[in-house]
Amino acid sequence: MRPKFSVPTAGGGADGPFAEADLIGPELRDWAAAHYRRTVPVLRVWQRRAWLYGAAHFYAVGWTVLISLSLPFLIPYVTDGNGSRLLVQALSVFGAVVFGLHRTFKAEENYGKYRLHESSVYTLVRKLVDDPEQLGGSDAERRRRYLAEIERIRERARNDEINNLPSPSSPPRIGPVTPIPEQRESDGYRSAAPGPLSGGASP
Repeated sequence: MRPKFSVPTAGGGADGPFAEADLIGPELRDWAAAHYRRTVPVLRVWQRRAWLYGAAHFYAVGWTVLISLSLPFLIPYVTDGNGSRLLVQALSVFGAVVFGLHRTFKAEENYGKYRLHESSVYTLVRKLVDDPEQLGGSDAERRRRYLAEIERIRERARNDEINNLPSPSSPPRIGPVTPIPEQRESDGYRSAAPGPLSGGASP
């Protein structure tokens, strides 16, 4: 079943998510609406990919569980003359192929990533509409914070796309050229050794 969530309106009214944003000024409201319209194509890509990976994930899980539960009941009836052995072998091979493709293309992981990227944008939109104080005390500051958060989300999505090559094993992370500061430690990046330019003592 394809997603029914309306990306252009972010689940809101037909006039867009910022049509009733009365807590921000008209200039910021017009800018945010125009910026969101430019973001809609990217959100649609993320939504489509999340749906595809989600469908593949649940398809693989469904077949794997069904085959795992049915084989113990089928094996006692396996004989050489009625084709039951071939049926069990075919089910086993099919289950292995489905599980292997699920792992190789990282269906579950990618479903979660694209859903998170899409949802993060909607969360940011709701903050600006319902509680703009979270993004700053003035419209100028809110605009800067909103734009910075959108860029951070898109940078994280681009990084995930770079590390999204199909692989039967878990490859090492490539990472962006300039990692997101708050993600450096969690992603395994090490800070540069302290030196005279960074305020530390020289060796």
